Amino acid sequence: MKFKHKNVLVYGMSSSGEWASKLLLRLKANVFLYDDNMSVLRSKNIGKCFLVQELNENLIRQFDFIVISPSITQDNPNLVIAKKHNIKIYSEVEFASLFAKKMVAVTGTNGKTTTVQLISAILNKKYKALACGNIGYPLSRAVIEQPKAIKVVEVSSFMLENADLFSPHVATILNIEPDHLVRHKTMAEYTRLKYNIFNNICMTDYVVINLDDNIHSTKTCYTVTYSMKYIADVYVKNGYIFLHNHKIAGLNELKLKGKHNIYNIMCAICFAYIYKVSPKKIREALLNFDLERFRIEYIGKVNDINFINDSKSTNISSTLACVDTVKGAIILLLGGSEKGLDYTQLFSRLSKRVKQIYAFGKIADILLSLGKGHFDIVKCDTLRDAFEKAVLTAKPNDSIVLSPASASYDQYANYVERGKDFNKLVNEYANQSKEK
Repeated sequence: MKFKHKNVLVYGMSSSGEWASKLLLRLKANVFLYDDNMSVLRSKNIGKCFLVQELNENLIRQFDFIVISPSITQDNPNLVIAKKHNIKIYSEVEFASLFAKKMVAVTGTNGKTTTVQLISAILNKKYKALACGNIGYPLSRAVIEQPKAIKVVEVSSFMLENADLFSPHVATILNIEPDHLVRHKTMAEYTRLKYNIFNNICMTDYVVINLDDNIHSTKTCYTVTYSMKYIADVYVKNGYIFLHNHKIAGLNELKLKGKHNIYNIMCAICFAYIYKVSPKKIREALLNFDLERFRIEYIGKVNDINFINDSKSTNISSTLACVDTVKGAIILLLGGSEKGLDYTQLFSRLSKRVKQIYAFGKIADILLSLGKGHFDIVKCDTLRDAFEKAVLTAKPNDSIVLSPASASYDQYANYVERGKDFNKLVNEYANQSKEK
């Protein structure tokens, strides 16, 4: 009833904006659509919505609520006007959460997508669960298409900027590492936004905590813990993951490799424990789980060279985790658009198994200046240029690894498009090798 017959502006016509509009129409709101890119706006056909050609203060004052896509920044002039007039601004995920009766949430710098997919896979052994949110399947869509399912929501820092009412039953922060500092300016602000996920946790809700990280619950509630160092609710002992006294799986049995993935798995088991999924069913789900695309994805071997696609690594800590997982000598492809990260942290911690770096994209000059003296690093214009140089350099059993440690927006729409381009380059190289 809160939105019925109200004037609601949906600002930003990404997938989240589209599905927020559809949900608002179901609530009988008067829905107005706006996007800074008019060609995007004109391409949409979402029922009985009004297209707004231009925003101004007089028009903004007529709206009761505004629902924004994650790409809309808090210093956007139109939002500044709306705040001046005390118009409530919802992130899409907060708006949709008002209608999600069963909801758990995951945030953090790295591992969010893997973890929500793990949680969803395990919960599906007993319930209907759906991974959604910041994975390309908006929460608004989940509310419409799967109203009875448990919503396992990936939440980004962008989404948590306007999330005053966001209230999951179970919440966790996986980790906090430098990221998105161009938008959030400081680590303190980025950290504050991550902790917003706990704002509405109450005494009957749960927080899942990694005891090995400096993250803590800010609320009085139930707490479930995991650790690789201590005895927790979920822990590692003698090469096995345990849930209390139940041996779930051996580390060598799991398809997911690397320390970072063990933490993701333990976190997911905590969620399963809260929802009373049996140890047997947890084990079944874990042994059948495959990693998402473009996250340390082994593409294949051509001319005795291994190709690994880690396009999803868009920050320093994620790339470091990837490199630590790959065996043997590495030729690393780095680069993309600016995120405000301190790449001296990358080069000071990067394994010496990286024998060559090709830096491409907008931040290539920064990588070149900071990496010199630490690694053999060459500047390239594009990913194709970097790839072609890499295959000429590679020796048998080397691994050419795309793990950019940066966003993709200088040359690609997103990390998926970048990942697809890398796979295309590998396929072209394989076909050329067959013809010789």
